[in-house]
Amino acid sequence: MSEETPKEEKPEAAVPPHAAPGAGGHPWIPRGSRVIKPVPFFASPEFRRIVLLILVALGGLAVVLQVRWNKARYAEDLRKDEEDWKRRQEALKAAPQPGQVTEGGVVLWDNMLAQEKDDEPLEGVVADRGYKRLIQHLANWKPGESLGQVEAFDYLDLLKNPAHHRGKTVSLYGLVNKVYSNIRLESNQGSFDCVYRLYLVDLSGTQACIVDVLERPDGIDERTPVQCDGIFIRTHKYETVKGQTARVPFFVARAVRKLDRGPRPTLWTKETAIVVVGICVMLVAVIFLTGRASRPKPKTDEVSSK
Repeated sequence: MSEETPKEEKPEAAVPPHAAPGAGGHPWIPRGSRVIKPVPFFASPEFRRIVLLILVALGGLAVVLQVRWNKARYAEDLRKDEEDWKRRQEALKAAPQPGQVTEGGVVLWDNMLAQEKDDEPLEGVVADRGYKRLIQHLANWKPGESLGQVEAFDYLDLLKNPAHHRGKTVSLYGLVNKVYSNIRLESNQGSFDCVYRLYLVDLSGTQACIVDVLERPDGIDERTPVQCDGIFIRTHKYETVKGQTARVPFFVARAVRKLDRGPRPTLWTKETAIVVVGICVMLVAVIFLTGRASRPKPKTDEVSSK
């Protein structure tokens, strides 16, 4: 027997990847498994963390700006209050002497206010001729009638020059500090037999005034903001519970009106809130959509056997 010569084995040709039996033609991926595509950066968890850090940083910056703005506004308000306090002290020093007869009201109200004396007590004011004349006019006042030209409430000028403003109609407003009810009049004034005395203060608490009102101030309590057109009579000086001397203008009015408090000025306005919320919603939507788009879709190769 002749020995068979071994056949020379030829090396098999390399199978290209696209012809390999694996999934998608790749020789190292088993058939039937999912192909994982690389995730883009904008859809990666790192990108979402960066976006969240940016949102946190913007929120912190907004808080810091709000605090700094509030401090700056508070300092400005303090500066204005100090200036008003200095002017008020000057007005107090320039007050007329008690008992001095002023010239105000010589023309207005039939000269009934010519004998008014500034800084006098209010205990007997209901018996003053000028006071009774004004109350009678307000009692017979009809809506639409004019009380005269209304001027702005210049508090310091009223204290410095009461004679110049005596008998004039002044537009004033403030917060109710005290209410004294049923101060009896000497005689009925139309359908009114009493007045209601209101002590008003401004928001800073440094300026105050007294108003006698004919109509009952229903629904108005302490700290209620009100507005009215009052006729200035004279100034009144008294001693506070703390032993300090106060000097305030005194008015009479037909009625007071309750005011709605406006919003306090702030950097965080309605428009700013809408913009911030809109940006946050857009960022959340982008994060959600990119995360959803980055989910790998299952791709399987079905092996068909014949």
